Amino acid sequence: MNPKLLYSGIALMSAGVVGILFAVVMEVATGEPIYWLVMKITAGVFGVGGPLFGLAIARRARKS
Repeated sequence: MNPKLLYSGIALMSAGVVGILFAVVMEVATGEPIYWLVMKITAGVFGVGGPLFGLAIARRARKS
């Protein structure tokens, strides 16, 4: 089985979490609203990674 889809989903979700944490820390530290954009982008990345992760698990379960 090729776990690329599973790993891609995990990587995208991890990148989204890191981006959200970075944006929250910077917003608290500086009070600048520019980091709202970073939060929106990383939330989108997280939103793409989650379904990929679910799809990979569903495919893995179907093949077993």
